[in-house]
Amino acid sequence: MKVNKLTLLLFVAISSEPSLAKEDKESYETCILEHVSLAENGTAANLMTNACHRLYIDNFMLSDKDQAYFHCLLAYLPQTKHLRTAMQVKSTCNNRHRSLFN
Repeated sequence: MKVNKLTLLLFVAISSEPSLAKEDKESYETCILEHVSLAENGTAANLMTNACHRLYIDNFMLSDKDQAYFHCLLAYLPQTKHLRTAMQVKSTCNNRHRSLFN
């Protein structure tokens, strides 16, 4: 059986990192209680709920840049009161942590 080198590399990379897909329900719930419960804006609450979900439940192959982006959202969104401000925070976190130039 002939194995493609790229296939072999992908298999080794995926199988050597089992901690990447670790679901942590308790940390997810703590994240919701600590961040989402403080939300005064529905959009901010939705963005933070998604951030908690991506960090602690659906974290398979989450890059360091994505982790930093979601932590940025959790740090700055709870204080937002308006949709415009929430979207500005989202954009700033995205530019700071996910930009191709960083």
